Formats: sequence, C-alpha cells, structure tokens
Amino acid sequence: MSKVRVMHYVNQFFAGIGGEAKADVPFGCFPGPVGPGKRLQELLGDSAEIVVTVYCGDDYFSKHLDATVAVILQTAREQNIQLLVAGPAFASGRYGFACAEVCHAVSSTLGLNCVTGLHLENPGVETYQQYKDRMVYAFPTTEEASGMAAALLAMARFVSRLAAQAAIGTPAEEGYIPRGFRLDKVKRDSGAARAVRLLLAKIGGRVFVSEIPVENIEAVPVSPPIGDLKRACLALITTSGVIPPGNPDGFRGFQNMRWGKYSIEGLNCMLNANWDVLHGGYNTGSMKKNPNYGVPLDICREMEREGIFRKLYSHFYATPGARGLLSVMHQLGNDMALEMKSNGVDGALLVST
Repeated sequence: MSKVRVMHYVNQFFAGIGGEAKADVPFGCFPGPVGPGKRLQELLGDSAEIVVTVYCGDDYFSKHLDATVAVILQTAREQNIQLLVAGPAFASGRYGFACAEVCHAVSSTLGLNCVTGLHLENPGVETYQQYKDRMVYAFPTTEEASGMAAALLAMARFVSRLAAQAAIGTPAEEGYIPRGFRLDKVKRDSGAARAVRLLLAKIGGRVFVSEIPVENIEAVPVSPPIGDLKRACLALITTSGVIPPGNPDGFRGFQNMRWGKYSIEGLNCMLNANWDVLHGGYNTGSMKKNPNYGVPLDICREMEREGIFRKLYSHFYATPGARGLLSVMHQLGNDMALEMKSNGVDGALLVST
C-alpha cells in the first residue's frame, strides 16, 4: 500500500530560514521534511510521507494572504498532496493564524484532511472554530515549543489514523479541539432519557457533559447616545460591497479580511459617480443599478441640508460582510472606529444589507 503524500507547512523559524528578522520572507519550499518535520516523519513511519515542506514568513503571510494561499494550493496540486500538516504553532499568534488559514484553504478548495497544533489561547483557534471545516483538526499544545515532542506525537498518531481511513470520533474521543458543530450519532436510549440523566447529574452536583455544544459570543458594549445630533459629524459604513471600480483594496466576495474608505466629497448621490459591487451573499444587480441602497448618500445629504445633523463625513467605510469571521469583523470594526474617532466623527450609520 502506497504512503499518503503529505505537505508540511511551517513558518520561517521552523524552516531554518531565521527568526523575527526574516518574518517578511516570501513563500518557499523544500523537498521532504525539514526541522520538526523530520521528527514528524519518524513518528509517521510507513503510514505517510512528507514529500514537500512549504514555508512563509509570519508577517509576509498576513500581508499577502491571498497570493500565498494560491501558491500553496498550486504546490499541493503539483505534488499530488493527499493530506496537510501545519505547525504546530503553539502560542505564536501570527503563525497560528497562518496555520488555520492554510488548513482552511486546502480543506475547502482541495477537499483534503488537514491537521495542525495550537495552544488553546492562540488566536488561530478562534479562526479554526469559526471556519468549522469538517476536515480540519487542531490539537491542543503547550504554550511554548518545549512541548514539541508531545504535540508531534499527538498529530502523528491522528495523521496515521486519517491515512488508514479510520472512523474519526468526537473531540472528546480523539483529543482535537472542538469546532462547535454536532456530529450525528446513534444512541440506544431516547433523548428524553438522556436529558433526565443529565438533569439528575446536574442537580446532584456530579460531572456531566452536554451533547449540545454551547458557543459563547463576547458581548459588545453599547455606546452611549449622541448628546446633540445637530452638532454631530456622522459617517456611513456599509457591508453591502459597494466599492470603487477595479476593487483597489483587493476585497474578497466572502470572508473578507480588509476594509477601505472612499471619498464622497462633493457628491449628493451615489449615482453621481461610478461604483462597483463585490459581495458573495446576495444578488448584486439592484445595488449596482443604485448604490444608494447600500450607501444612502442621497437621503443623508437631504438630512444634512435640513440640519438634522451637522455634517456628513467626507468618506464612507466599506467591507463586504458575507460569511465574515466574527474575530475578523470585530477587528475591522475596531479599526474603523479608531480611524473615525481620530478624524472627528461622532457617530456612524451602519446600513443593513
């Protein structure tokens, strides 16, 4: 039986290129295992073979995500890769983010199983859990690379199970970090009987595990109301995908990770200029005909002239919102808010799409 062909993704440090000074090194690859991949290959034995190691600087990856992911996918196709291993990244945030993104791209685009290792407080864990890819598995690691041996052992054992096409169980059974969705499973007793047992265990103070994963979303504090709207400067924000022609900021139609601001100085209506629409979540035909639906400049100019508020800010803020990761959307919103406050904006109107 032939060995499963594995691609291993590492950052510049574990590829032996250098430390933080080399964080901007672009994509590259080596034949066979490199760095921690050598020990990983020993643990995999005859079940799988690391045929290529791909690497990228942590900073370079975040700045050139789309281009880097594209070349990784192309390499996987050229090498006839059947499975991806990324990391382990431990608590390194940029590295963990890259591992989660590479795993998602390879899984969703090529339909391959992917295995990585992350400390539970690594920001990459949130990305992994929000993507909810059924073929991506992240194993918990220590905070520091001192836990490399244990991390590689857990990952190698699971890779070998995937290579053998073994039936994969729940996170509790296999040890990977939960992704937040339910797996169908046949039970001998009814849901009512199981619910009563859980209730009795809870009342009795005994340990119990719910069958339904509970996702806790961080509460966003509500800002106080604007004291005097007639003295306020307001800005427009849209997730409708209205952008200048040519997509100058390189937005993606879904799971976008950037935001932009575009001038409406001297315009009384969005129809007074040329706009495009990029969005993967709805039919954009009507929005292209009249972008005032997404950026209501026409009605806001009327309100401005009537003195309902002091003035409209000279730019509107935009990001396509389709299938946006919560962690990314939080960051984009925070960045926009800080930028608006620095420019004297008192409040914002976020238009529903």
